[in-house]
Amino acid sequence: MVYVGIYGGLLFGIAGWYFGRRAAAKNNGLDEMRAYIVAKSRSISWYFTIAAISVLLSLEIFGLSIGTIPSLAILMFVHLGSWGLTSLILHARMTNDPDETGKGKLQLVQGIAIGVSILILFAIISVLSGDWRFLLAAIPIVLLNVIIIISVRRKHAGSGKANS
Repeated sequence: MVYVGIYGGLLFGIAGWYFGRRAAAKNNGLDEMRAYIVAKSRSISWYFTIAAISVLLSLEIFGLSIGTIPSLAILMFVHLGSWGLTSLILHARMTNDPDETGKGKLQLVQGIAIGVSILILFAIISVLSGDWRFLLAAIPIVLLNVIIIISVRRKHAGSGKANS
């Protein structure tokens, strides 16, 4: 039954990729901007993956081991999730009208999405390991995210660009 999930997911992923590219080609969506977004988001996702590797190594050093398969699953989740999330963010930023004042809302949604992704990742680690202390490791990261969101919102509110 495990093989159904692994190979079924792989098959559906390849099919989604193929049919998505075919639909994009029909709508002239395979242009230079898309190629730039894909390359840039892939590059950024490797930074997230390196950070996840560092976190997993640190957890191992602190004696909170989670095993090989869950670690690889977490790394794949982080890499593919950050690739997709940064693709969406870059697409939204590059296709956004510069005169539009809704940029503050876009940044708020992006910050919330990043915070929720971090919480989900650490919740998965906690469930897989059976140790609730992994959720404690997410607190400083989520607090840093909240501080960044608040400071960006204040910056935009001070300059009159936020759409509150």
